[in-house]
Amino acid sequence: MNKVNLLMKLTVDRDRRTNTGEVEQHSVKHAMSVFSDNLRKMLGMNLVYCVIFALPFLFCVFIWPMLAKNYFFGNGNYNFIGQVGIGYPGVVNTMEEGYKVLFEHYFRLYIPVLSASIVPMVFGLSGMFHCMRGYMWGENVRPLKSFFRGIKRLWKPFLVTAVAFAALMCGVLYGAFWHISLLKAGAATAGSWILFIFLILLTWFAVAVLYFLLPTFACYRLSLKDSLKNSVLFVAILWFTALFTAAFSIGLFLLAEAGTILNYLVALFFLGLGFAFLAGIWTSSAQKAFGNYIQPQFEGKVPGGVKVAPARRGVNPYREAKAKKKAQENSAIGQAARLRAENADVQKSETPAAASQKKKPAPGKKAKYKRKK
Repeated sequence: MNKVNLLMKLTVDRDRRTNTGEVEQHSVKHAMSVFSDNLRKMLGMNLVYCVIFALPFLFCVFIWPMLAKNYFFGNGNYNFIGQVGIGYPGVVNTMEEGYKVLFEHYFRLYIPVLSASIVPMVFGLSGMFHCMRGYMWGENVRPLKSFFRGIKRLWKPFLVTAVAFAALMCGVLYGAFWHISLLKAGAATAGSWILFIFLILLTWFAVAVLYFLLPTFACYRLSLKDSLKNSVLFVAILWFTALFTAAFSIGLFLLAEAGTILNYLVALFFLGLGFAFLAGIWTSSAQKAFGNYIQPQFEGKVPGGVKVAPARRGVNPYREAKAKKKAQENSAIGQAARLRAENADVQKSETPAAASQKKKPAPGKKAKYKRKK
């Protein structure tokens, strides 16, 4: 399936912006400028979000595994002095037993609690993304008020997404930890390795879909089905950007396994600015994709929907618009917008004809008119 067919399958609609300004095309650069201009507000909003919604998740990711390892391996519960020296009496090697007890703890308690903590973490992002879409569009955002207003408006799709993603991650974590337990015991098989690689790719793809899905909830009034469809299509169209951003986001959380000091630093980063930083990068990049692929098709579909670009100093707007139009005519988005415009014109021309046929009197009956005196 080529790019034009994928673009034609997108559900296009008007976005929720309240201003008429254009979105900056350099998404990362624009996000960084927004952060520098509103850093104090971002810090406060991220702190409110973490205290209410994300503290259990941060504890499960950055603190709990370290405490479990210290308890099972550092407090004398297992001495691990078997096979030290030749013929040392009365001691066996308990390393395998220690890992067995550790992973039983993970399976019975840690993974269910971690999966449950994902639900409030993703649900609270409704307020975060509602604020971020306003910041990236240049709207007037009051962080605390807009945060809770976003939760009030977007809680349904974010709650459904949170439960579905938590259930998916619960299965992924059980499968991944099962393979790691076999690896520690020296019993890993080809089947466990295939399952482990499949779970990594599945998680990578799921986060890439969330990369477009969560900003879509905040920027458009689409149904959950259409939002999910558009997100999957965007992953297929912009696969490199989606997969790279997803890998970067997952890598920040995997830094928890790098060491104790780095573990604390990353936890403090997320507690201070991390979630707002990721939400801003995701929103700015997604809005760039929406402006490049959804907005032109919507403007071509709606009669009179083409907007006039504002004139900038030192730039001829007519020459610039002509060059931009010529560059987009043979592109995939240009072809998709042209097809949508043609379909809209056909539907518009067919509607009056059908209406006129309905208004015609039935054959064999003459219409009577009263003559004015």
